[in-house]
Amino acid sequence: MNTPIIVPVSGGKDSQVVLSIALKTGRRVIAVHQDTGFDHPDTYAHLDRMAAFYGVYIYRTNRAGGGMLAFLEQAQYFPNSAARGCTQRLKQEPFAKWLMSINADSGNVEIWFGMRADESSERASKYGSLSATDEFTLGDVASFYNKPSHRRIATIPIKLPIVDWTTEQVFNHLRETGAPINPLYDRGHQRVGCYPCFLARKKEWELVGRDPHGRHTLTHLISLEEKWAREGNPRKFIKVHRRWDVRDFLSETPCVEEDVNDECGWCSI
Repeated sequence: MNTPIIVPVSGGKDSQVVLSIALKTGRRVIAVHQDTGFDHPDTYAHLDRMAAFYGVYIYRTNRAGGGMLAFLEQAQYFPNSAARGCTQRLKQEPFAKWLMSINADSGNVEIWFGMRADESSERASKYGSLSATDEFTLGDVASFYNKPSHRRIATIPIKLPIVDWTTEQVFNHLRETGAPINPLYDRGHQRVGCYPCFLARKKEWELVGRDPHGRHTLTHLISLEEKWAREGNPRKFIKVHRRWDVRDFLSETPCVEEDVNDECGWCSI
């Protein structure tokens, strides 16, 4: 089979390993980053290192109306477990548009994602019964792609080549191949992507509060919350985070991680 492989890369370890595996097949590999404009600068720099190391060009998809901060200004609410508008607007819609722009369909491409069953109990429930050889479709990944206007791309075959890998295996692969690793992991982050992800664990938010770029972002998010409150924003979910006051993460007081598994599955691949 010589079908090209599309690998969405987040700048995280899992999708990077999938890119590495795909390149070893000898088939044409197309890497693409779904850019929300909300990644850490070190993640953007890491994507450049990845492109150089693997000898690939990494395409980028973007929302026409701007990235995460523009989305927040326009939507006037913060993404939460009840309303994850950011996933569709910032990732799925631009990705669909990009796929259609290259005339992708079930007959000429495959897409390989980096989801793994052992990332969380939620993912274990969702992917635990799958193997690396199982094949399904883009429409199975997200119902958004089953819209009539997306019919051509909805049936693109999907594979999860490291679905049964452990975190240790992922890092071992990167180290054994001499590949660069996103430096955010060395600072304690378990996931990379949107910085911060609004559905990330409390420990992740604490680490964001210790990072200069993260502190700047948190300050901006708080200013948005205060602005909307002054304007009498009636949206139910106006708080930056539904559980905690993120102002606490700008202090030096450490927090205890809460074991929650409601982070965005699409954004953390």
